[in-house]
Amino acid sequence: MSTTTDVRYPSDMTRASHGAMDENWMEGTIRSMVESVEDYARREPLKFAAWVFGIGFVLGWKIKPW
Repeated sequence: MSTTTDVRYPSDMTRASHGAMDENWMEGTIRSMVESVEDYARREPLKFAAWVFGIGFVLGWKIKPW
């Protein structure tokens, strides 16, 4: 018979559950965000291009040098 105390978790899950912060958490988070954006850009290229153009237009308009 199996109980929850018999379960063996991978070492990375055990380390995370004990509160040990990964030294590269920021790099991992940024990499995950970049992968998500790249995935969205591959799935929806026209929507992604429209968002990039729109954001660039607004930023260029608000931060214009003249």
